[in-house]
Amino acid sequence: MKERFLIIISTAFIIGLVWYVSINKNIVVFLPMLMLMGYFNINNSFSIDKRYIFVVFMFVLIFLFWGILNITLHDKYDYVTSIRFVRAFIFGFIVLSFIFLFYGNRKQLLVKSIEYALWIILILWFIQFIVYYTLGEYIDLLEPIAGSERVQRYQAYWIKDSLPIDLIRPTSIFIEPGTYAVNTLPLMMLSYIVRQRLTKLHVLTLFSYFASISLFAITVASLFILVTQLSTLKFKFSKKNIFLLIFFTLLAFVIMEYLYYRFVVQGGTDQVAYREGVVTYWLSQDSLGFLLGQGAAQMEVKRVMVEDASFMFMLVFEYGIFSLPYFLLMLFISWGLPIAFFLILLLTKLNYLLYTVWLYIAGLTILRDYRINKE
Repeated sequence: MKERFLIIISTAFIIGLVWYVSINKNIVVFLPMLMLMGYFNINNSFSIDKRYIFVVFMFVLIFLFWGILNITLHDKYDYVTSIRFVRAFIFGFIVLSFIFLFYGNRKQLLVKSIEYALWIILILWFIQFIVYYTLGEYIDLLEPIAGSERVQRYQAYWIKDSLPIDLIRPTSIFIEPGTYAVNTLPLMMLSYIVRQRLTKLHVLTLFSYFASISLFAITVASLFILVTQLSTLKFKFSKKNIFLLIFFTLLAFVIMEYLYYRFVVQGGTDQVAYREGVVTYWLSQDSLGFLLGQGAAQMEVKRVMVEDASFMFMLVFEYGIFSLPYFLLMLFISWGLPIAFFLILLLTKLNYLLYTVWLYIAGLTILRDYRINKE
């Protein structure tokens, strides 16, 4: 009974880490974390692994360095944004340290919690999907908890305006399909690293990405399939290779048709215009601003627009060459197949301060050599 309750609380903690980006309430993270602290004991906790100490120490150095840069180098200084940066880092550091301390000797618990969390999020996605297409009602799982300003953006308006059909883009517990994909993707990556193969959970998650009718979700799903299959590909004439060739050929055709219709026929979207404006502003900087970055507290461009351009762009935009230590540390942590996963994450809209990123960093460090061979 005690072990079962531990799994429930641990799963709630993992869900809270990835859900925070949409609900924006720290209680979903720190309440289950405080409950988990009751399970600390000398024999199973406080694993002092040199890798864990090194990772924590290096991230502290990097973020202290960035904090000093925000105060000294970048003159466009905003106090409120800077305080938010410091608070987010402190909370992230606490979460990173806790995951190392609590799960360092509980690798199996960490894997179970990650996969149970992904299953729960996925089941809620399928409930929204099935209920809408059978009863015509969409179940908004976020608004009743987070308020009317967090209404889920599930409508596929661009399809509804063009075709005589009404399709939806389920979001599970997140605010939009892209957010759903980007915050569940690290969970699926960690699960794959441990399993070393595609499982039912991975296949169903990938299906949900494609069925969400989100170009971003479809792109990350395609890249995930490409990376995982190329890593095990044997260049020979087989049914699997023929299927993959046909699949990616059809997928490329569908994506090209989508892009043509969306951006040529319909004339693009506001989101694309925002990203174009951010990139144009970045390219218009002088060589020094381009090289050194704009800082996390710059006030010329809304930070959410910078984040929306991509994880990699946000780092380079804010810190220029000073983002290099972060990239190098992540490559060191990700050595092997996870490097390809890290490159995929760099294309997403993840923010380096999100709990999801801290979870992925800690989970990868703990689980990179841990394997489960059974389903």
